[in-house]
Amino acid sequence: MRVWSHGYNVEVPYTYGYYKETSPLWIKWATYLGGRKPPKAEKIRVLELGCGQGFNLCMHASAFPEMEFLGIDFNPSQIYHAQELARLTGLKNVNFIEGDFVELSKDWRLGEFDYVILHGIWTWIAKPVRAAVVEILKKALLPGGLVYISYNSMPGWLPGTLVREVLINYYKTSQKPAIQAVQEGLNILKRLEEFNAPIFRVYPNLKVRVDKASQHDFHYVVHEYLHDSHTIFWVYDVIEEVMPAKLYYIASANLPDNYLPALMQDKIRDFINEFSHPVFRLFLIDLFINQGFRRDIYQKGEVRTFGIEQIKEIREVKFISIADTPQEFKFQVGMGEIEGKKEFYIPLMEELSKKECSVEELLKIEPFNKTGFIPLIQALTLLMSKDLIALYNEQQDVAYTQRFNSAIIKAVSEGRPYNFLMSPLSATGVVIPPVEINMLQNLSEGVTTIDDLSIKTINRLNQMGRQIIKDGKPIENPVEAANCMRQLAGEFINKKLPLLKRLKVIS
Repeated sequence: MRVWSHGYNVEVPYTYGYYKETSPLWIKWATYLGGRKPPKAEKIRVLELGCGQGFNLCMHASAFPEMEFLGIDFNPSQIYHAQELARLTGLKNVNFIEGDFVELSKDWRLGEFDYVILHGIWTWIAKPVRAAVVEILKKALLPGGLVYISYNSMPGWLPGTLVREVLINYYKTSQKPAIQAVQEGLNILKRLEEFNAPIFRVYPNLKVRVDKASQHDFHYVVHEYLHDSHTIFWVYDVIEEVMPAKLYYIASANLPDNYLPALMQDKIRDFINEFSHPVFRLFLIDLFINQGFRRDIYQKGEVRTFGIEQIKEIREVKFISIADTPQEFKFQVGMGEIEGKKEFYIPLMEELSKKECSVEELLKIEPFNKTGFIPLIQALTLLMSKDLIALYNEQQDVAYTQRFNSAIIKAVSEGRPYNFLMSPLSATGVVIPPVEINMLQNLSEGVTTIDDLSIKTINRLNQMGRQIIKDGKPIENPVEAANCMRQLAGEFINKKLPLLKRLKVIS
């Protein structure tokens, strides 16, 4: 470990992830669900502490050209990438700074912000560094400002601690490179399972966690498990730690969690509601559903709403459809899956497939013209959590976002590892595997037929030393690879491409 890293493993670079829950629009909706007022300023400023490679912040900057974004990370190689990415994609409203939280907390001179994002750092940084973050929040967050904090939580992450102990102890004692140590450490756990070690019976989810880690990008696994500091929190621990910054828990960015315990069985809901303290109720819910990862929204001050004023504001919020109407409506709500009534969800999907609609307009369709406001808000929230609909971005600048996307497409065609493009309409990223992004680059260069698209894409992958993957394994046979690519190209042209155009991801 390097002295400047505060025990954080910087041996391998972090991944190039995107997290929709950190979108200002998403956080704003969660704030409404929590019964609070989101910030309203002529020039919204967004700060991401621990911005990593900067891809997540650049994605959102491309969707909100009128907002100002700042990313800070202590790793100079990651800040270099972030700055380069902003330059390559032509973004004018995002900046990145190399900075140490402990040093910055002593002399904060970067101004005040409406939103602060803390994704994937709280669990993995030492307590003195977390204390420094709290000091920054005291100085950087405006009254009424919102903070997104994600972290590994109790009790669901308990099996993960067993995986971590094996991986980090093997890493330190073997003195092998981090990725090699992770691979071999996971194999040690698999051998223990083969020997029917009792620990796998005591913790049935241990096997699931080992299997998932084995399938992940090992750069991610290193950053998940191989830091000196790794703290799993109960929800009340974090609430207590951030209180000195005058932060109050208001909602979960994992939207369905805001409807617990209401979506639980009657006897469970009634039992939890016997207890009046809201934080104790959150604790009981996490205990019951075996919560393993929290995405929480906090606000500086208890900024309460004024009934009719808040409802009027929510009625003006618009939604759009971002997917085809499914055959069934099943939603993950923490403790399991619930199935929604088609008569509630199909009319919403059909209406939103025609055009963007406000909550006010949707209240006029069946059955919500009879059931009213609250059932509609719940239905919209659950559809949104399932990536079937999205909030409509009224600040969109299609040309600005599409220039960003074009630059990302070109960068991927030259070997960069990005997996998302941004929709200016929904202000959320669309998952697009590198193979499909390479197809988009070929289409931009004038390819018109499926056969030509498959051939050009194979050639481009070959130039980058990559193979076509099927069922998690590379296809070695050239004929089989060509047939697979032609099928992928046909599906992309006929299904994915129309969606990308409808969402204005590309022109």
